[in-house]
Amino acid sequence: MIAFPGARVAADHLQPRLQERALVRRTFRQHQDMEYGPTVSAALAEYWNYTELEAHMHDLARRCSDVVRLYSIGRSVEGRELWALEVSDAPGRLEAEPNAKYVANMHGDEPSGRQLLVALAEWLCVHHRRDARAGRIVADMHLHLLPTMNPDGFEVNVRGNARGTDLNRDFPDPIERGAAGVQRPSGNEQPETLAVMDWIRSGRFVASASLHEGAVVANYPWDGSEDRGTHYAACPDDAAYVHLASMYASAHASMAASAEFPGGITNGAAWYPLWGGMQDWNYLAGKCMELTLELSAAKGPPAALLPQLFADNLAALLAFPLAAAFGGLRGLVMEAPTEPGGQRRLAAQAPKPRPLPARIDVLGINHTIVASPEFGVFYRPLAPGTYNVTASLDGHEAATATVSVPADGSGAQHAFSLVPLGAVTAAVVGGAASGWDLPRRFGAFGGPIVGKGSAPAGGLPAQLRWSAGLSPHHGATAAWEAAIGSARQIASFARRAPAR
Repeated sequence: MIAFPGARVAADHLQPRLQERALVRRTFRQHQDMEYGPTVSAALAEYWNYTELEAHMHDLARRCSDVVRLYSIGRSVEGRELWALEVSDAPGRLEAEPNAKYVANMHGDEPSGRQLLVALAEWLCVHHRRDARAGRIVADMHLHLLPTMNPDGFEVNVRGNARGTDLNRDFPDPIERGAAGVQRPSGNEQPETLAVMDWIRSGRFVASASLHEGAVVANYPWDGSEDRGTHYAACPDDAAYVHLASMYASAHASMAASAEFPGGITNGAAWYPLWGGMQDWNYLAGKCMELTLELSAAKGPPAALLPQLFADNLAALLAFPLAAAFGGLRGLVMEAPTEPGGQRRLAAQAPKPRPLPARIDVLGINHTIVASPEFGVFYRPLAPGTYNVTASLDGHEAATATVSVPADGSGAQHAFSLVPLGAVTAAVVGGAASGWDLPRRFGAFGGPIVGKGSAPAGGLPAQLRWSAGLSPHHGATAAWEAAIGSARQIASFARRAPAR
């Protein structure tokens, strides 16, 4: 070792300050451990490379196997697995509960979301029995977390993937390909993009958010404008998007107080337009309402700032999926029992009702979602207000109801009963399937319907776990009680460019 004159003197002079800083770090870490738990603190202590992240996710799924499942949605260009975590009290089961997701590290040089999502999974594992928000997420829905969509880019700290492609410009775009063109891949998408498209179309996600860096704001569709100008471009669900983005910004520690973005939110095209983005594709092709969340003004914030980023965003990360899934309209669609000649049967004589994959349309909003074929349930994010909602399916009489979504976040609920026009065949029920005929996979999405009891000959389990958020015991009306009474026979359940 080469000794430099004065080096020892300087080291001795700095020693007290170094010891003081070390004490501050230890004290802060102890405070974190007390508030969050040591496993959460570990996820916020440093940035992990791919090998370390993969090992920790496997360990997390093992330690928290009662509420966490690890699965892969595909592979990157260089063959790295795109690992996702599913958080639920029944991970791996297909249930009549809503699915939501968070995606991070879409851009390789925006790494903070990797650690934040792992920390969120750790926090939910630790706190779901002691925190009401965590408890409802785990008990009443399935939350999926993809910490890194672009592991290859992260390893070399570049924005694009291993082929230099910006993944947030790689999705089929309605301006470039037309509305019908977004329903299928173009054939030019990157492996990471195709994996996420497959995941979105298979997973029936109600809502999603993608975590980015480069600003502090909640961004919502449209991201692109038809004339390619920089101005506000409202999508059909503009009111619901503004509501959800405002909710996230308000729950965040400081986002809503932004001096640059009023209320901490922005329309994507009004900020700066882009095409081929994941956010717009989620909405159009996946029927999933996604926000783009810019969580750090600086790209690649130092690891020392991760604990503060987590503290700033935790309440909002918990509130967003709950508000999207349960704060709008939720309900179910069942077939009204009839005699062979079309006469409706008395309730006492009625067989078990059949769930229908009906189309759900809201008057004045040109955006259709479809109830699940297995359970007939739907979750429709909406801003507070009064709406005329129609459930329809080929071979059945459509039904329309007026519903009011309250401003307190509790949401509205309604049960539709559709009367067959004549003989109903299995082909009619199956006719509601749409999309590009993706295989339904990723564990629960591709596995058998799993219930808490044995499955009868009709194919539905004897008991299905419903979401507590859809339960008639949560402020439902007498009409709701009557409508789902028979259903209980088969269903019982308690931009700074480039930023985004």
